[in-house]
Amino acid sequence: MGGARASARPAPLGADGKPLSTWQVWLRRLCIVMIVWAVLELVFGAVFWAAGSVAEDVRLAGVELRDIAAAVGATALVSAVFNLAIGLLGIRGAKNPYKITLFFWITLADAVLTAWAMAGNLSSGIVDVTGIVSGLFIIALAVCTWQVRGQTGYFDEHP
Repeated sequence: MGGARASARPAPLGADGKPLSTWQVWLRRLCIVMIVWAVLELVFGAVFWAAGSVAEDVRLAGVELRDIAAAVGATALVSAVFNLAIGLLGIRGAKNPYKITLFFWITLADAVLTAWAMAGNLSSGIVDVTGIVSGLFIIALAVCTWQVRGQTGYFDEHP
């Protein structure tokens, strides 16, 4: 009559055959969000790149629309490639914590630089909502990565 579900969904398994920890599950989820974002960036980058190639003699505020679209498209494509690679590294590390080293250092450096930029903006009176949201996302990735890296005993040997 509605209490518990009849068939519970099995927990995802790691490379060692054991169920993923809570931190591994959250890291995996955040990396899936990053991969979805990378795919959207890839699509929009391709659209802008294509629009830039067909827009002839169209000016926007004195600048050729072709140049703007090509620059935005190229930037989005490069960003998509990086985000896709980082997301895939994160999923690999979530599945096997012993393979998280590269992702660990990338997210740690990114989180430190992002927190520094956010603090600088806030102390200057600049409130950038998109910067804050993306910054909190990166910091959440770093926290999950730190916890997953800790599961390997790394911090026991390297204080």
